[in-house]
Amino acid sequence: MSVKAELVRLLEPPAEKWPIPGAEEIVRGYGSALPADYMWLAETYGLVEISRYLSIFPPLPASEIGTRSGVFPTSGEVSEFEEENVGLDPAYLEPGGLLMWGFNHDDDVAFWSPVGDPDTWPVVIRRHLPRSGPHWVRYDIGIVEFLVRTFHGRLAVSPFSGDALWGNGSPTFERG
Repeated sequence: MSVKAELVRLLEPPAEKWPIPGAEEIVRGYGSALPADYMWLAETYGLVEISRYLSIFPPLPASEIGTRSGVFPTSGEVSEFEEENVGLDPAYLEPGGLLMWGFNHDDDVAFWSPVGDPDTWPVVIRRHLPRSGPHWVRYDIGIVEFLVRTFHGRLAVSPFSGDALWGNGSPTFERG
């Protein structure tokens, strides 16, 4: 079963489809295409909150980037506490070194590192209060596979500070 089919099995999408900007508008706004699996996710689910925990932003038209909730370019920040910088790639500190696509109620933030082909952009999580391991964690997989592996508990550890999605075989969907 494909990871997309597995995600649909785990998290039933709404009947109503979400309008997303066209490919040219995405490139105009973000300077590049966005990952194909994310575009499928945005089209299928839209602005979503999963299990009242993880909010995933939709792509925005160029004129709306930074004016409302949606994927937006940003950069990481160096913390005054050295342990919070573990896993922080210097490339993340550059303007536009990260694209934020989501956050959760534990103040964890989800990004891509937008280097190279969008379909190979890694998922980067900035964990606010990890129980163990670094604050910055990179996953060399796409967003859909990342979500499915999280729901099945098939990453080395929970990618977030909390366990609301970790091993959650029946996540819920709410329109954001």
